[in-house]
Amino acid sequence: MQVLKSLPALKTRHALTGLALSLALLAQPAAASGATPESVVETAVDRTLSALQDSHISDQEADEILKVIDVERVAQFTMGRHWRGMDEATQADFMTAFRSFARVQLREHLADFSEAEVEILRTVERKPGDAIVTTKVSGVDNKEHMVSWRVNDNNGWKVTDIEAMGLWFAIEQRAQFQAMLDNNGGDVSQLIEEIGSAT
Repeated sequence: MQVLKSLPALKTRHALTGLALSLALLAQPAAASGATPESVVETAVDRTLSALQDSHISDQEADEILKVIDVERVAQFTMGRHWRGMDEATQADFMTAFRSFARVQLREHLADFSEAEVEILRTVERKPGDAIVTTKVSGVDNKEHMVSWRVNDNNGWKVTDIEAMGLWFAIEQRAQFQAMLDNNGGDVSQLIEEIGSAT
């Protein structure tokens, strides 16, 4: 099945990768995001289009877009081995900071884009409950870009990562957080403060 949607234009490589990062990493949980992997991706595109009608994404609109993402799973992944060493209170603080960070990233990377199109091409099941949906983004610098969405079934299909320009962004964010921790002596509270204060 092919689904063709208009999506904000991504005028540069940075913009395209920023879009993928925004959609892949930012989230608020939902009871059931979609019945199929394709419907989750289609919902993400539809909600983004709706939010961008006035070229501004409010927190409420961001939350609607981000309901298709498994925020807890992504957030835990980005912390890697540090997650298990965090007590419950610190984990809760990190989740709160991560959601604030998420909304900021979404507004920064999506608000100023013009029109492009996204087409769902195919879905490949890696294993039960784990699939890759491949999409084609066109109308960007007269080029076509392939963007792959990893979706997992966790009480409903949700996005857990996106690949564009050869980069998987949950993996990239994990590396960035690790670098921040390496630079501050492994101080998780400082990382939480830094990502939570982003505006």
